[in-house]
Amino acid sequence: MKNQLIKFSTILLPFTMMLNTACSSSEAQSEHEVTVPKTEKYISKITETTTPISKVKDGFSLDFIRETHRNFSTPNWQAAGDQSVYINMNIPEFINVDIAMPTHEERHLERNIDADLGNTKFTLEDGSETPTLNEYLNDDYNRVQGIIMAHKGKVIFEAYPGMKPSDFHVWMSASKTTVGTLAILLESEGKLDLEKPITYYAKELAGTAWDKVSVKNALNMASGLDLEETTAAFSDPNSWIEQYFASLFDIEGTGDGWIEVMRRVKPIEGEEPGDRFRYSTAITQALVLAIESATGRAYKDVFNEKIWSQVGVHNQFMVGLASDYHAVGGGLVNTTIEDALKYAMMYTPSWNVVSDKRVVTPEILKRIRTLGDPKAYQGSEEEGYSLEWTGDIGERNSAQWDQVWADGAMFKHGNMHQGIYVDPDRDFCAFVFSNTPNERSDKAPGFMRAVAKKVADQ
Repeated sequence: MKNQLIKFSTILLPFTMMLNTACSSSEAQSEHEVTVPKTEKYISKITETTTPISKVKDGFSLDFIRETHRNFSTPNWQAAGDQSVYINMNIPEFINVDIAMPTHEERHLERNIDADLGNTKFTLEDGSETPTLNEYLNDDYNRVQGIIMAHKGKVIFEAYPGMKPSDFHVWMSASKTTVGTLAILLESEGKLDLEKPITYYAKELAGTAWDKVSVKNALNMASGLDLEETTAAFSDPNSWIEQYFASLFDIEGTGDGWIEVMRRVKPIEGEEPGDRFRYSTAITQALVLAIESATGRAYKDVFNEKIWSQVGVHNQFMVGLASDYHAVGGGLVNTTIEDALKYAMMYTPSWNVVSDKRVVTPEILKRIRTLGDPKAYQGSEEEGYSLEWTGDIGERNSAQWDQVWADGAMFKHGNMHQGIYVDPDRDFCAFVFSNTPNERSDKAPGFMRAVAKKVADQ
């Protein structure tokens, strides 16, 4: 997968797409039509306001903040321009959120900073070598805001080119790991049967093409449905995925229009569920419906009970809500970066540094890492991205993680280059926040993987 293809990790719309109510009232339209308003939304550019990205740490003027609110739309938010930076760090100002407050006794992470890690490089797919990690972080082209890495329970590298350590930031599709892990935990408790159709739980989708999609195939994003997030689909204002995202935050509409759009999705001719990995945030949202149905509780409350309340975080967990107040668990988790790292540490042998309870047991971890089918992964866009981003091809996707390598390391990407990397066998984890346009190739995953290998060999 080369740089000219854009990674649509979550909630990424072309700039001409509008939030509208048309897809909420579909009875008068054909199954694949939606009325798109002619007026284009304002799209903020990258200017000297946030270049270098370090300017963000000084804050924004009141006029800029007010202008960002006036111009708020999904296309402007996802464009990775100046105003995107503010929105991504202040999600509750723009979208309703559910909040889980910290309840576990706070655990403070020790530092064992190794300055030499900033000199880390890695080899790309074509055999060329990257700049150093420090050079990458200080290049205005990449617009990384914060990155933090831990080995054996101690922070070994951190940098904040474009944010303060205490700032909140949206995870984008790195959020999907919370959905996948919750589903596996609920399976272990007998509350979720992965072999059942997802509509056994997500009854809002019953009687549609979703009936043939098992919970397992949904977790692995091998639905056999025509809902993949691709460049071509996002270039067509009448594509299914366009209709879906236009309805998800349709505040002025009926609220649950996104569910009606999901009910209209069609199967791909000649492809069965489980055959091929096709990335789509809509699948994750179907899993959110299933989790809420299986537990009878709001998504935030389930995640808080199973995971967040078990971690010694400093700040709250927030998750954005769709127009009908269902959590957008696959894209809108919002925390500080160190608390995000503490969550990542729960997948490693150093879980006891941040918790009294081993939530991700060896059995749960094995299930997460091996649920996906390597055959469905082969030839997928994500397989190509594993090479582009790290120079090292992944073995499979699994349980909402984009890449799982043969050595058991896992990575999940997010729109505008967010990311979580977990390498349990090397007792390493990392998190990155960014505000980088998706057409720019992301190398942060490769640096995290290279550092993990480097410190494990010491």
